[in-house]
Amino acid sequence: MRSLIVGALASLLTIACAAPETQGDTALLTFIADGETTRTEAVLHLGQPSASFENDRILTWRLHGDDQAGYFISDDPGTWNEVRYSLVLVFGSDGVLETHSKVAVK
Repeated sequence: MRSLIVGALASLLTIACAAPETQGDTALLTFIADGETTRTEAVLHLGQPSASFENDRILTWRLHGDDQAGYFISDDPGTWNEVRYSLVLVFGSDGVLETHSKVAVK
């Protein structure tokens, strides 16, 4: 069972790297729930964060898009071009989300 899960995750990561999402997904952030979402779930849904702070207690991702067209994660960690928001997730020592924010980038 474990090898099946690892294989499925590897396949998903390969597909995600080979064909980056360029259209928005209106449901991309719906899994986020303070007090429920784990750090592992966040990384599995959103991919590797663009930055981490305080020993991975705070993770951030660069978001393109908006509420109507949907969001997608920037696949270029070296630039802020056309990034509209920084998604900030703050986790407790138990790895569970304490709070989150979508901060507008100007």
